[in-house]
Amino acid sequence: MSNQIGPKPAIRAIPLICLLCAIAGSVDAAAYLLCGQVFVANMTGNTVLFAISLLQEELRVAALRGGLVVAFLAGVVVARLLARTAGQRVTRRQRIFVLGIQALLLLLLAWRSAATHTHLSLLLLACMLGTQNGAFQYIGGIHLNTTFVTGDLEKLGEAVTETQNTLTRASAFLLSWVGYAGGAVLGALGAKCLPHHAFLVPMALTLASAATVMVMPEQS
Repeated sequence: MSNQIGPKPAIRAIPLICLLCAIAGSVDAAAYLLCGQVFVANMTGNTVLFAISLLQEELRVAALRGGLVVAFLAGVVVARLLARTAGQRVTRRQRIFVLGIQALLLLLLAWRSAATHTHLSLLLLACMLGTQNGAFQYIGGIHLNTTFVTGDLEKLGEAVTETQNTLTRASAFLLSWVGYAGGAVLGALGAKCLPHHAFLVPMALTLASAATVMVMPEQS
């Protein structure tokens, strides 16, 4: 779907896009390495792992992976309900609230990442990441996902064939992938160097995202 909005709002939104995608990448890397090979934002990967665990008759692992998919979907529903209360789009205040709850969950996980009883926190975090994805689907006039990048890569391919704002839109979608990959690197480093507190990395990215939302103009 083509956007007719000018390039300036989209350019100003690129730092926020990178930060939000970096949250997802860092959470996924840390959770995969420290919490039993699960993803919290990438539901495509979780679906594959869910199927594998079923075939291997690892029912407890399958239940967690399937539960994360359901929790993410519930978060998307929450985002849609928030949008309805605000009219059409989620407001800045609602976005900051979503990021604040997400930061609190990440803080909780940061002190329990090496423990075994983290399943509830992971499920709640998956729900909040689903809410994040729905709450930030429109940033600076660009429609994209912030917790998984397969769709953004598809949109990147579409953007390079458009005739309006091609460079700006293509840069935004490309940098969403770069942000996710960069966040994954940070999350993996955190898991390696700070295994007991690795989720402090995505928590810091979440707080930076909230600060960026505060200084950005309210979406139209």
